Amino acid sequence: MFYQWTSVNTGVQVLDCDQSEYANMNRSSINIGMFFSFSVDVLTAGHWSILRNLEDQKLQDLAKALPSTVLRSKATSTTTKYLGAFKRWKLWSAEHKLPVFPANATHVALYLQHLGQAKGSKAAVEEAVNGIAWAHSMGGISSPTADPFVQSVLEGLKRSLAKPTIKKAPFTADLMKNIADDALRKGSLASVRLAAMCLIGFAGFFRYSELPNIRLSDIEFNPSHLKIRVTESKGDQLRQGDEVVIARAGSPQCPVAMLERYMEKAGISQGSEGFLFRGITSGKVQALIPTGKFSYTRFSELLKQKLKDLGFPPVEFSPHSLRSGGATAAAGAGVPDRIFKRHGRWKSENAKDGYVKDTLEKRLSVTKKLGL
Repeated sequence: MFYQWTSVNTGVQVLDCDQSEYANMNRSSINIGMFFSFSVDVLTAGHWSILRNLEDQKLQDLAKALPSTVLRSKATSTTTKYLGAFKRWKLWSAEHKLPVFPANATHVALYLQHLGQAKGSKAAVEEAVNGIAWAHSMGGISSPTADPFVQSVLEGLKRSLAKPTIKKAPFTADLMKNIADDALRKGSLASVRLAAMCLIGFAGFFRYSELPNIRLSDIEFNPSHLKIRVTESKGDQLRQGDEVVIARAGSPQCPVAMLERYMEKAGISQGSEGFLFRGITSGKVQALIPTGKFSYTRFSELLKQKLKDLGFPPVEFSPHSLRSGGATAAAGAGVPDRIFKRHGRWKSENAKDGYVKDTLEKRLSVTKKLGL
C-alpha cells in the first residue's frame, strides 16, 4: 500500500511513501499530520520535482524512501519542532493569502515581526526561522531566512525580546540523601521508585529524557558497579550509543543498592522486557504497570511534592536539576575534566561548563591568588 498526497497550492502529486516508511515515521514519534502538511508544500519543489518524473522503476523505489530519510537528518525531537514551526508559518501565510513555499523574504520578515509582538518570545522567533530554513533545505532551495533584511529583523527582535536566563538550582548530595532516607523509612514502591530515579539521574548525570528510556535489557549489575547502556541521547546525534557506569557506594543511599531495592519491590529483573521506570497501579496493592514508561509531567509532580514534604522550595528545582547537580558535585570534588566530560556524555567544553555551578569558595580563589 502507498500513501499519496496532492499539494493544495500546485495540484501536483507528491512522492509516494510506502507503508513500511510510514510505519518507521510513526515509530519515531514524528507527528504524521504535520508531516503530511509539510509534504504537500515542500516535497513538490526543488529536487523533488525531478524525482516525480523518474521512469525507471528501481529509481522510483529509491525515491519513495527519500522522504523518511531526509527527516532522519535531524533528531526526532528537532524534526518534530521544525515541522510544528513550519505548520504555524503555513497557517499564518494562508490567513493572509501569502505563498507558503518557497517563502518570500519580505513576508518572512513580517511573520517574525508578528511573532515578536504576539508572543513576546525570542525563542518563538528563533524557532520560526529554524523551521522555515529547515523546510527550504529539505527542498534543496535557498532559504529566505538567509536574506540580510530577514537577518536584521531577527537580530533586532532577539535584542528587544532578550530576557535573563534563570536556571534551576542543582541538587546536592545532601538533598539526594534526604530523598533516599525518606524512601528507606517509608519503604513503599512509589517512594523507592522516586528515590532510585533521583539517585541514578544524579550519579549518572542523566537528562530526564534519557531516564524513562532505559530498558531492563540496558542495565547490567556487577560486584563493583552498575552499567547502563544509553541507546538514545540528545548529544548522540548519530545514535552510536554510549554507556554510564555507577560505582557501588556501600552506603544505604547508594544509587545501585536503591535501584536493586526498587526492582525487587517491583518484581522485575535484569534482562526482562520493558522499561525500567514505569507507572504504578492505584489501589491498596501497588504494582508496576506492565507497559509504557514514566512521563516527565508525572515525575516532575512527584519530585516537587517530595521536595515540599522534605522542606525544600520546589520552585527552585526541576528534573534537570539532577544532571546539573551531579555535574556540580563532581566538579567540586575535583574529578578530572576528561573523565567528567565522558561521564556526562558532553561533546564540547561549553556544553559541559553550562551545567556546573561554581561554589563561592572556588570563585573567591581567583582574587585570593592575585597576590594582593
